[in-house]
Amino acid sequence: MTSIAVIGGGPMGLAVAYELCLQGHAPVLFEADDRLGGMAASFDFDGLQLERYYHFHCLSDHAFFEILEELNLSDQLCWRQTSMGFFFNNRLYPWGSVGSVLSFRHLPLLTRFRYLLHAARCLTIRDWKHLDSITATRWLRKWLGERGYQLLWHKLFAFKFFQFSDQISAAWIWSRVRRLGQSRKKLKETLGFLNGGSQQLVDALEASIRHHGGEIRCNSPVQSIQPSPEGGAKLQTPDHAQHFDRVISTVPLPLVAPMLEAGGTKPELVNRYSSQPSVACACVVFQTSRAITGNFWTNVNDDRFAIPGVIEMSNLRPLSPHVSYVPFYIPADHPDYQRNNQAFIDDAWDCLKAINPDLRDEHRLASHCSRYRFAQPVCRINFQATLPPLEPYPGVITADTTVYYPEDRGISESVGYGRSLARRVLANAAAAAP
Repeated sequence: MTSIAVIGGGPMGLAVAYELCLQGHAPVLFEADDRLGGMAASFDFDGLQLERYYHFHCLSDHAFFEILEELNLSDQLCWRQTSMGFFFNNRLYPWGSVGSVLSFRHLPLLTRFRYLLHAARCLTIRDWKHLDSITATRWLRKWLGERGYQLLWHKLFAFKFFQFSDQISAAWIWSRVRRLGQSRKKLKETLGFLNGGSQQLVDALEASIRHHGGEIRCNSPVQSIQPSPEGGAKLQTPDHAQHFDRVISTVPLPLVAPMLEAGGTKPELVNRYSSQPSVACACVVFQTSRAITGNFWTNVNDDRFAIPGVIEMSNLRPLSPHVSYVPFYIPADHPDYQRNNQAFIDDAWDCLKAINPDLRDEHRLASHCSRYRFAQPVCRINFQATLPPLEPYPGVITADTTVYYPEDRGISESVGYGRSLARRVLANAAAAAP
């Protein structure tokens, strides 16, 4: 039987290993962390099992629905009508619906209509390739004008991508607008959540992999990938070295660079991995005794706070106490990212109190800050041409969330791609067999 290693225990890596098991193989999965799940992993937040980073599901997440059905989790998927808000000029406005946009008097009426037309246009675009060669900022300015872009989008790009904000592909923002647009029923936003959070899926995938003979090694970071002339590679961990006929890495591409370098890969190829820019995230989560707003998502346009938005998970998934996420997206080499966790918590709390002036310090029950170095890939124009080869060596696959561009990172996209990748690897192996 072909020996197969999977590097990374996030949703994509788990999906790869799961599919390999279904096809009769027994992969070995290596995860550097002490738990599975990647950005979907949970932690004990003052007695509440909660994801470190927020997740939600849309009506178009078909790969997610399929795997839930196979794992007998479909009855744990719940849907809820949600709303958006927009915090601007020290006031909270309703946002997202046709009526809320048309009533927003800080923009000319024509700009409001053009905003709605742009959202509708995103739903009708099928071939996105022409959007890959222009920047999102140029595309949005064309639709909304300078004033509309500055008020509605500038802060969101500036506080998510910093120096990269004018380099992002229009195809990337198109896919985000389209996904949310497709999650509307009768013009009302409808989003989903799993009872118990994403940990439900992580636990079910782990159980299935182990049941089918797969092996999972947590606390086992891969230090080097040494390709073999006959195909595959030898993997080195702190306490073990082993050759595999096939190696499938699902960790962020910049993390692959030192593994390949340690395995003797030439600097030119290593650089294609290490040069892929990403934005880090310091994600603050609060437990509060009351809601901040009635919205699931509130976009923030306020010079006082380097915050693109606030996500109130309790307004989607019933949680008690009330849970809110406040993400800070910052390049890891930016001085602000070097601040301690308490600084991010303090800034986030000040933002919540600005959004809701009735919020008091005594309403805050608990807080936590998680950090992830490679949270958001920077998808610049002509993005796919910048990626390293999917198979740099025979039998060695390097994939992360960038491979399904222009779709943004998400559980459904990672699961769907991971399963298709596993099937492709097995088909290629069968075709190459004597």
